Amino acid sequence: MKKHIALYGIGAFGYAILKHLDNKHDESFDLIAYDIVDEVMDKLRTDRTHPHHHTETTITDMTRFANSPEELLKDADIVIVAVASSATRPVMQTIKKFAKPGVILVNIAKALDKDTGKRLSEVTAEELDGFDYVYAQLAGGTIADDLFHHEPLGIDIASPAEAVLQPLADIFTSDNLQVYTTTDLTGVEYASSLKNVISILAGIVKGLGFSYGSETHIISKTAQAIADVCVEQLGARPDTFSMGRQSWGNDMWMSCTGETRNRQLGILLGEGVSAQEAIDTMHKGNKLVEGVNTLRIIDQLPGLKDIETVKLLHDLLIEQTITVADIRDYLLSK
Repeated sequence: MKKHIALYGIGAFGYAILKHLDNKHDESFDLIAYDIVDEVMDKLRTDRTHPHHHTETTITDMTRFANSPEELLKDADIVIVAVASSATRPVMQTIKKFAKPGVILVNIAKALDKDTGKRLSEVTAEELDGFDYVYAQLAGGTIADDLFHHEPLGIDIASPAEAVLQPLADIFTSDNLQVYTTTDLTGVEYASSLKNVISILAGIVKGLGFSYGSETHIISKTAQAIADVCVEQLGARPDTFSMGRQSWGNDMWMSCTGETRNRQLGILLGEGVSAQEAIDTMHKGNKLVEGVNTLRIIDQLPGLKDIETVKLLHDLLIEQTITVADIRDYLLSK
């Protein structure tokens, strides 16, 4: 039976997912997409191109664009939620209003709730209380441009509902994207969000002018400490925090050493830009740095602020009671 897939959100990564599925489009599913930004929708409807991302590439006529959230959601069997983590609550309220019971939700935001520190699956459960749905998380070492350019990549899909894992994997799997499955939703949500913190730290080490070996040392040291806390105190499974897991090993090294927003912020800090100025610079470039939001709620996650490097980042970026020179001194003292 043909599946009806809805994509809610057409930002950089949402558009990469849209193009990935549009390329793969076959008789097994149909695809409809929607974004709250009128400029994006107007351009996609008229020219079938995005106004900001890969503007020379067109979406085929096989993909439809909805005129409203209701049109997007009313027939959907699967909804890919491709919005910023801060929009999770209002989007879930919309889904509860218009989606049919039993819908499968696939979230792609790799973050925790910026106000409570809760996993986005927990936020969803609060907003969809009493509504019948299945939740899954898509996470891995996939930059939007790499997926768009058909690079060979790997990604995890996680859900406690084991029966949906392989069908979902089949939808996203292609000749360039390998999809791995796991029932450890808790672990994948923590892994994919907390790696952002490590990425900022790696960028600072780079910006300070230390060697690549110094970078990888601090990455591996902090990653192990975070993995221990997630397994011992936050309910994650040990295998999720292995090098072979896409949402941890792959995503962490990609985020920490690749051209990513969290690392870019860290480099600015390491080069001597103040915390507030570095954050403002990223915002001016419309670059959301999820690692900063994670650091804001680190007190609400047991054990994480006891990690020396995480506390230093919190004090630098959130409390702004230390400078990057203090982090340099820490690195040299170890």
